[in-house]
Amino acid sequence: MIQIALYGKGGIGKSTVSANLSAALADLNKRVLQVGCDPKHDSTRLLLGGAVIPTVLDYMRETPGEAQQLEALVFEGYRSTACVEAGGPKPGIGCAGRGILSSFEVLKRLGLRASSFDVVLYDVLGDVVCGGFAVPLRKEYADAVFLVTSGEYMALYAANNILRGIRNFEDTNPRVAGIIFNSRGFFAEEERVFAFSRAVGLPVLSSIPRDEVFSQAEKAGKTLAEAFPSSASAGIFRELAVYVETLEKDRSLLHPANPLGDLELEALVLGRRERVCMKPFTTAPATDEKTGTELCSLCQEKGPSAEIPSEIPETKSAGTPEEVPTQSPTPLPSRPPLYGCAFSGAATATFQVSDAATVLHGPRSCTHITADALACSFLRGGGINAGEVKQVPGLLPTDMEEEDVIFGGIEKLERKIEEALSAGWQTVFVVSTCPGGIIGDDVKRATSRVETRFPGARVIPVPVEGVLTGDFSTGLLEGYKRVADLIDPSVTPEKGLVNIIGERSFSLREEEHFRTIEGLIKKLGYGVNCRFLKGADTLSLRSFKKAEINMLACDDPETRALQAYLSDRFGLEFFELPFPVGFRESSLWVKALTARLLPGEDPSPLLEEQEELYRAGVVKYAPQLSGKRVLVVSYTEDIGWVLDTIRDLGMEIVKVGISVSFFGRGSPGLLSCEAFPVERDYTDEKRARDVRILMPDLVLSNYAPSVPEDGVHYDTIPFSPQVGFLSGLELAKRWSTLLRLPVTEGWKYDGGDES
Repeated sequence: MIQIALYGKGGIGKSTVSANLSAALADLNKRVLQVGCDPKHDSTRLLLGGAVIPTVLDYMRETPGEAQQLEALVFEGYRSTACVEAGGPKPGIGCAGRGILSSFEVLKRLGLRASSFDVVLYDVLGDVVCGGFAVPLRKEYADAVFLVTSGEYMALYAANNILRGIRNFEDTNPRVAGIIFNSRGFFAEEERVFAFSRAVGLPVLSSIPRDEVFSQAEKAGKTLAEAFPSSASAGIFRELAVYVETLEKDRSLLHPANPLGDLELEALVLGRRERVCMKPFTTAPATDEKTGTELCSLCQEKGPSAEIPSEIPETKSAGTPEEVPTQSPTPLPSRPPLYGCAFSGAATATFQVSDAATVLHGPRSCTHITADALACSFLRGGGINAGEVKQVPGLLPTDMEEEDVIFGGIEKLERKIEEALSAGWQTVFVVSTCPGGIIGDDVKRATSRVETRFPGARVIPVPVEGVLTGDFSTGLLEGYKRVADLIDPSVTPEKGLVNIIGERSFSLREEEHFRTIEGLIKKLGYGVNCRFLKGADTLSLRSFKKAEINMLACDDPETRALQAYLSDRFGLEFFELPFPVGFRESSLWVKALTARLLPGEDPSPLLEEQEELYRAGVVKYAPQLSGKRVLVVSYTEDIGWVLDTIRDLGMEIVKVGISVSFFGRGSPGLLSCEAFPVERDYTDEKRARDVRILMPDLVLSNYAPSVPEDGVHYDTIPFSPQVGFLSGLELAKRWSTLLRLPVTEGWKYDGGDES
């Protein structure tokens, strides 16, 4: 038994060759299965009298899995050959490569076994050797690969490309049988093909001439074996069938895949001996420093072109790796880790619009993980008081399945959008995952079509496609931009209103932070117009420009990028300082905000009120904490509020260590004027050393060490600290409790006599 894959450029005659070879094998009394792996699904029609049979993919789409039967997919052709067509999606949508994979899986599940036949032929499109179309190259399907080509450059290019694909799958056993030359009849074509065969080390197994009998047989819907059995061309296929019979018994006739490089192929087929060097349009030409000769902008070689070696190797030895110059790899620039894909980021932005739905277009795995994370975050974010009903915003996954990836998911997407609009949502965002982008689902066109059927509704596509677009931050900003489409640019600002922009989506304390800031703003006689996007609705977004000033909640890259976008698009005014943390930072924030909103007003009464509260807390906790020694380990130097709290409580800072991390904001030099020692590039080993030498009572860090040192208490610096004047008191309360506990854990030491 042998399995053969015939590959070649589209339109090169693979289907004609495959069908005629199958017929010739059947005449040798071989049990033959031919599987067409081309979306055109015309591979087997000459074996079937010109009939077109149902494809596996159409059958899979129209018939439930439990009702599917193998008999509906396998049809009997010339001399009992078994015929199957995989099929494909409609042109322009879906993924034909994925369809090939699915077809093989369905046939296997329904019980089609290659072992039931003497010869299995796979007729495969070879223009694009993607993961799906490369399935027959895998060793469990193809024992031997035949390359069908003419002497045209693109046909030989496709054949060479297929050899590259074969080499990716090839293990120690060669699997290329050779070349089938299907002539187009132009000048010197045969010389080209045989030169290519010598260069890649493969034999030309058959030379098929241009012969009128092929078109006559095709009109009759028959193979040559049936229509013109005595023709010379029919004899060529009988000889090829005998070779297959021999190959079935002797696999030593197979050859390794040794493709040419692109430049070698051009030189061989087109006779090009020079490589044309292109100059970037905006780049000035470089010149040789010694001679003044203009250099090629790309290769930096002299002159307008560079010579290609004239000698093209006849063959390449099997398994010989190409020589690669030894050099140190170029170091990659430091980059922060990815926190998720653009799909998750965009959905995080759009779902916060409380009276809008977000349709998540993608497979269940992607959409449900994101939807569950967002829903849980929403429910936790503000807390739910007793008796309070809090509705999770509309998150509507399309749940793309296998057939949607193959045939396209646009119809399902449109139905889901219509479902949302019919349920009463007047604004719907559509966010797509990677598969939608890979298979070419036109989300913008789908949203436009639905909008025409629902006058007055807003359906807004968010052009992200999972990791194809970028990471979480990229998607988050794109989601923000599309939400900003709801802002009415004609609205004019009103006195006494502010917007808050950039609150953290996943902070469990964001509502607490908001209430703190809102309280301070109210004391200045102002109110909050819109929170972009925490808890915003379409009405507040439309009136977004009513605010006199816009305030930033955070000072992270995403918020700054959003600020730049809104400022450029709508000409907004911003108060530059983000939400303050700690007494001193809050004092500066209130003074700056008062000067901006109420020029000439004195903020002293508000500051004195807050200072009284802060000092009362310090007096309460200082007796337990004064004199305690503290080692601080941080990712960032922006920890002034922590250090202020330590000193206000009378504690001693023995050292500050700054760790190397992607997580901290870069603020170098903030600690350069401090009296205590500061050590950068701080590591766990250095921390252990300092605990032993400096003997602190408390170690503060951004994380709890996996192996803490004995004899010292540990606490973490909050990732999302309380904002406002009283941030430090929250830490003071925790430390006063922590430092009253024994250093050794209770189950190890209960305070009694250890003897």
